[in-house]
Amino acid sequence: MKNQIVLDSDPLFICERLKEVDKSYYVVYDFSKNRFEVHSSEQRGGSYCFTVPFDALDERAITFAKKTSVLRQDEVIKEIDLENQKLERNIQKKAVERLKEVIYES
Repeated sequence: MKNQIVLDSDPLFICERLKEVDKSYYVVYDFSKNRFEVHSSEQRGGSYCFTVPFDALDERAITFAKKTSVLRQDEVIKEIDLENQKLERNIQKKAVERLKEVIYES
């Protein structure tokens, strides 16, 4: 872990609170990339889980961890499916509208 440091604590207790989402989570700061990463001590094939998508380690990291947690896998899949259905309906609607334009222009 060159250019990285494992954070055991922080002023907002984010490191500790992430363990409430998943007991295996721990936070690493990567100096070469200037970013916070969340890792799991129980993950096979490497510990990296995700990069905190914010410049600061704050409440948003907890919210992001909860949203992306494997424990929410079924919910996340359902959200993706619903969003894909919306996109598909919009694509079909636009295709029908375009076909009508082409037909009525002829």
